[in-house]
Amino acid sequence: MTHSAASSTKRLPLYLAAFVGALCVGGVLFIAESMAADSSKPAPAPAASKDKAEIEQIVRDYILREPEILLEALTILEEKQAASANLEQQRLIAENAGALQRDPNSFVAGNPDGDVTIVEFFDYQCGYCKRSVERVMNVLEEDGNVRLVLKEFPILGETSVFASRAAIAAIPQGKYMDLHVALLTSKGELTEDRVLRMAEDVGIDIARLKQDMKDARVSETIEANYDMARLIGVEGTPAFIIGTAFAPGAIDEEEMTRLIEEARASAS
Repeated sequence: MTHSAASSTKRLPLYLAAFVGALCVGGVLFIAESMAADSSKPAPAPAASKDKAEIEQIVRDYILREPEILLEALTILEEKQAASANLEQQRLIAENAGALQRDPNSFVAGNPDGDVTIVEFFDYQCGYCKRSVERVMNVLEEDGNVRLVLKEFPILGETSVFASRAAIAAIPQGKYMDLHVALLTSKGELTEDRVLRMAEDVGIDIARLKQDMKDARVSETIEANYDMARLIGVEGTPAFIIGTAFAPGAIDEEEMTRLIEEARASAS
């Protein structure tokens, strides 16, 4: 069973009462119309006068005869709810575009003056983020007119938090991007000692890094990213915002390029 089907089945009891109520109305109207179409029979009694138990039996019989209609109805409902949620998310992204795209505490890669901005929420221990880093770098290089705003979003444990703190603290030394790429292209499990070794390998002063990691602005940056993620509905990593389009997961270069072109076209 697919994830979507499993979710629908689990939620079935929650919607059944409302669905049965809708079927009651629809069932009565359908029966009334069918009987009215047959002029050889006497006119039916008004729907309001039908016995409640009789109507419930009609609905029950219909559901038992056509049970798949329940899943069809739930699918339609979920699609409508998803569409509504997407519209709300786009509204929130648009309202918070300044904080997302121009936050002074978030590192900007690519072309700082680019006409399209990609915002990426990521975690250094996320396997899908590691798969995405090369794709993102390729798109930046090939396009040449894209800003990449990197949002540290450590959600996979204390080591992820430590790595994010180290990366942010590397900004004053001009080594953020070097450490960022080293962490996301590394193989195997990250540890605090390994993060520091990678920092040293890319030329970072470790004593200064450790001191800068204690700066309150490092914690404030991460907390601000958590708050923004909650506000706009980021629930996992990686998550990309390209223009005002939300793209969760490890999207490929083709999809990323398509969304960039759409953002560029909508802004012109």
